[in-house]
Amino acid sequence: MAVSTLFAKFSPVKQRHVVSLVASAEQVVIAYQDNAGKTQLDAQTVTQSDPWTAAAQLISRHGISKADVHLVLGHGLYQSLLIDDPGLSDEDKRAALPFQLKDFISDSPSDIVADGFSSPVANRFQAFVCHKLPLIQFSKALEKSQCRLTNVSLEDVALRQWAQLDKTEMVLSRDSHGVLQLAAFHLGRLCFQRQIRGVMLEGQMMPPSVVDDLALEVQRSLDYLRSQLKSAQVTGLVVSVQGVDDTELAFQLSSRLSVAVRPQQLFDTGAHHQHIAMAALSRDYSPDVNLFSDDLSPKAPLLTFEKMLLVWGATSLLVVLVAAYQQFSLAQAEKFFSLADSERQSAQNLSDELNEQMALHLPSVSLTNEVKEKKAAIEAKRRALAAVKQHDAALQQGHADTFRALASLSRRDISISSISVSQQSLDLSGLAATPASVPAWLQTFKSQPPLADRVFEQMALSRDEKNRLNFNLVSKRESGESAK
Repeated sequence: MAVSTLFAKFSPVKQRHVVSLVASAEQVVIAYQDNAGKTQLDAQTVTQSDPWTAAAQLISRHGISKADVHLVLGHGLYQSLLIDDPGLSDEDKRAALPFQLKDFISDSPSDIVADGFSSPVANRFQAFVCHKLPLIQFSKALEKSQCRLTNVSLEDVALRQWAQLDKTEMVLSRDSHGVLQLAAFHLGRLCFQRQIRGVMLEGQMMPPSVVDDLALEVQRSLDYLRSQLKSAQVTGLVVSVQGVDDTELAFQLSSRLSVAVRPQQLFDTGAHHQHIAMAALSRDYSPDVNLFSDDLSPKAPLLTFEKMLLVWGATSLLVVLVAAYQQFSLAQAEKFFSLADSERQSAQNLSDELNEQMALHLPSVSLTNEVKEKKAAIEAKRRALAAVKQHDAALQQGHADTFRALASLSRRDISISSISVSQQSLDLSGLAATPASVPAWLQTFKSQPPLADRVFEQMALSRDEKNRLNFNLVSKRESGESAK
């Protein structure tokens, strides 16, 4: 495997081209779209080589790479079997179906691939079989062109493109051997197929007797399907016979059959296999049968010589880059360290000189102590002066605010008989209606700023000779607060 192929495997691909191949025992047809969006067709006859070699030669001849390949197998490269429905799930079908078919074929189940679907006819299962090894070898050959085999469908299944997918219709065609084929599709799924032998249609000549024989065979198939299909009936016949005027043949058959007959209208020109190749060219082409799966693709080994060389080369380059970066970083660090050490030495010398000069200007211990004492004395005098100013301000203000606050808090259950007020204390005495009246009255002091900062230390309650409740309150300002 080339190194470019290895890099291509790891490179993300945003958009891949689609190429369709129709392989039969006689020829291989290729279809793809060029850069201008025009469909290109080519064919190669299979002579001494096998169809897979011819297909690889067509891919190489047209320079196709990085494409998804849709492969359609023609008659002769696969077998079609109608068996009892084995009741397999989609997950188990690919692995178990070859063993279900071992009694019907001569090949070993390990040498074939099989796929199929449930047929609406008599609870049967439509199975298709082909050899596994050619598909594996062809998929490996496509890797040389960086192409990928995405699905392998069949000629009989691809003919559903000619029928309407929401109805039950029959398709009349002719394979590469010149044999007339009749296939029926129910909702786009193959439910019936047969060969019509003994009827020869050549050129533009359509003798009435030949058309009568053909119509008789088609009518027999219609009658059989009517008896087998309970939920739907065949509504039409599509004519796509290579080498014959489809329009004329459809007209001749329409007067002899009980269903509508029309020529195929997908393609104007081209041979039968070319039509199939163009039908399979769509990116959304998704047949009911796909004989190829990812497990058939050759698994690339995790460790190859090319990968080892790539890893060693990348590792060596990374080591060299890291070593070079570390060497550069070390050189830069040594340069910065040398510069910083020089600056540190200069700063140390300057610091020593300044320390020597500062030692010459240090004051004596006695002078320092004397300065501290003077500062302490000045600070004490400042505090005393501030206290005197505060005391004078409090004296000038008086206690008018306190009395106004007490007057605003007058209550019917409290009667004050004595008030003693100073800057630091407030003594109150009087009569109270109940013992609870005094605490309730004190709670209202919080609403008056002159009384809010009073803290009562003592409260005394007593009864006089007239059984009246006397109270006596002694308060002082909260510690740490000065009088206003």
